[in-house]
Amino acid sequence: MAVFWHIAEFLLRLDCDSITLSLLVFGAAFEKASNFALAAICAFAVVLAIAFLVVILVFALRVKDHPLDITECYEEADGSDYRGVVNMTRSGEDCAEWTDQTHHQHSRTPDNYPNAGLGDHNYCRNPDGDVLVWCYTNNLNRRWDYCDIGDPREDCSVTTVAPTSPQVPPGITECYEEMDGSDYRGVVNMTQRGVDCSEWTDQTHHQHSRTPDNYPNAGLGDHNYCRNPDGDVHVWCYTTNLTIRWDYCDIGDPREDCITECYEETDGSDYRGIVNMTQRGVDCSEWTDQTYHYHSRTPDNYPNAGLGDHNYCRNPDGDVHVWCYTTNLTIRWDYCDIGDPRDDCNECYKVPDASDYRGKKSTTIQGETCQQWTEQTPHKHTRTPENFPGAGLGDHNYCRNPDADIQTWCYTTNPAKRWGLCDVGDPYENCGPTSECYRDVHGTDYRGTLSVAGSGDTCQKWTWQTPHSHTRTPQNYPNAGLGNHNHCRNPDDKVAPWCYTVNPSVRWRYCRVGRPGANCVTTTEASIPTVHGLTSLEPTSSKITPMLYTNPPQGELDNGLHNICIWKQKLNI
Repeated sequence: MAVFWHIAEFLLRLDCDSITLSLLVFGAAFEKASNFALAAICAFAVVLAIAFLVVILVFALRVKDHPLDITECYEEADGSDYRGVVNMTRSGEDCAEWTDQTHHQHSRTPDNYPNAGLGDHNYCRNPDGDVLVWCYTNNLNRRWDYCDIGDPREDCSVTTVAPTSPQVPPGITECYEEMDGSDYRGVVNMTQRGVDCSEWTDQTHHQHSRTPDNYPNAGLGDHNYCRNPDGDVHVWCYTTNLTIRWDYCDIGDPREDCITECYEETDGSDYRGIVNMTQRGVDCSEWTDQTYHYHSRTPDNYPNAGLGDHNYCRNPDGDVHVWCYTTNLTIRWDYCDIGDPRDDCNECYKVPDASDYRGKKSTTIQGETCQQWTEQTPHKHTRTPENFPGAGLGDHNYCRNPDADIQTWCYTTNPAKRWGLCDVGDPYENCGPTSECYRDVHGTDYRGTLSVAGSGDTCQKWTWQTPHSHTRTPQNYPNAGLGNHNHCRNPDDKVAPWCYTVNPSVRWRYCRVGRPGANCVTTTEASIPTVHGLTSLEPTSSKITPMLYTNPPQGELDNGLHNICIWKQKLNI
C-alpha cells in the first residue's frame, strides 16, 4: 500500500504544480484567482488521481488472478480442452516449448493452431485431434510422446487458492554420514551437470551391472535416485543421455546426526525431520532468513537445536512442540504437525540379514559388550570403516552386519570371546505402523507414507476440504486408511493409490508407490544361508566370513579387490 500512496502523492504534486504553472503563464486574471478557486481545482485533481489509481489497481489484480487460462480440469475424452500445466511426458521426458524449433522442427505452433492453448510454454496439449494430449520433447532421440494428465471430469468447478508445500515425501531423508555417500538414501535424481538419472533397473540407455540383484544392500531399486553402490568417491548415477554414461550427483555435505522423521522427546526437541509446513499449511521460512520476520532463533544462538540454512520445523527454545517462522508476513510463526513421538527411533531395519540396521544395540545374544569397530583390542580384525565404507561402521560399538552374515554381530570386549551375534528384533518390527509394502493390484491395502502425487504436487490432507472439497473422508471410508494425514490411498477402488493435491489447478492425481509386493520384505522370504558349513546360529571361533555378492558381476570377483573394475565398468571400456 505504501507504493500506491507514493504514486498518489506524485500525481497530486504533478497535477497541482501543473495547474499553478498554467495560472502563471496564461494571464493576470488567473493570477488573481482566489485561494478558494485554487483549492477547488486541486480537489478535482485529487479525485482524478484517485480514480486513475483505482483503475490501475483493478487491472493489476485481474492480471495477478488470471495470468493464463490454466486449469487441470478437462472434460473432453481426448483432452483437447486441457489447459493445465503438466509439462512432462508419461515416459518422463521434459516437454519443449511450442514456440521452440531447436530440438524438433514442427508445424504445431500457436500461429497455425490459434485456439488450441499453445503458446510460449511447454505444457501438454492436443492441438491436432490426437487421441490424447502430448508434447514435443527436449530429447533429440525422442520427438514426442503422450502425457499423463489424469481422467476427464463431467463438471470442471472452480477451486480456491491453497498454500504451497514441500515436494519431498515425508520419511525420506537427504541426510547421510559416510564421506563417500554410500549410506545416502535420499531422492536426488539429477547429476551435478543437470542430467536426469536413469533407473537402476533400466538397461535401455546404458547396459550395466550395478543392479539391485548384484548390489542388494546399496539402496538400489526400481528408481533413479543417486547412490554409491560400488565404493566410488561419491554418489552417482547412470543418465538418460546416450552421450553421457554416468556422472556424480550433488547431495550436499555429510552429517553426524542423521535422524529421519522419528523422534522421541514429547516436545519434539530432538526432531530432525524435513517437515517444512505449519499445521495450517503455511510454508516455513529458513532459520537463517531475516526477510519475513526478524528473530533471534538462529543457528549461532542455538547451536545444538538442529537449526541451519533450511526451513525444517524445529523446537530450539523449549516450546511445547516444534514450530517455525513462516513466509507469510501476517503470520509470524506457528506449530507444525510431525506425528507422534516414539521410543525406538533408529532400531528399524528391513533387509532380512539386517545389513541395513543402524540402531544402537551394543551387546551380543550372550550378553557380551561389543568392541568398537575402530579398535583393534582385544581382537585384531579387518572389519573397519575403511574396508567396509557403506556398512554403518564407525567410532562406535553398535551391532552391524558389514559382510553379509546371517544377522548383525560384533566383536566383543571379552578376550576369550572373539565375536557374537546380536538380537535386534525382526525386520519392520520397530518401523512403526506404516510400511511401503502392499500386495493388492490396485493398492487398496497401501498404508505407506508417500504424500506426493505423480504430478509432483504435494497431497492434500484427507480431513481438509480446501483447496478441493470432496467426500473421500475418514468418516465416509472408515476402513480405507484415511485420516488426518496426506498419504496416498485408494479408498474408492481406483486403479492405484491417489490423493487430492494442494495445487488449486490439480484436483487429484495418482501416486507412484511402486509395484505390488516390491517393497515387501519378511523373514520368511529369505532363507538363512550357510556360513562355513554351519547351519545353526552358533558363532564360530573366528570372524573370517568373506564379503560376498549375491551374483558377482563378471570382472568383479569376490576377492576384496572388486573396486579395480569400477572405472572400466562405468567408462564402458
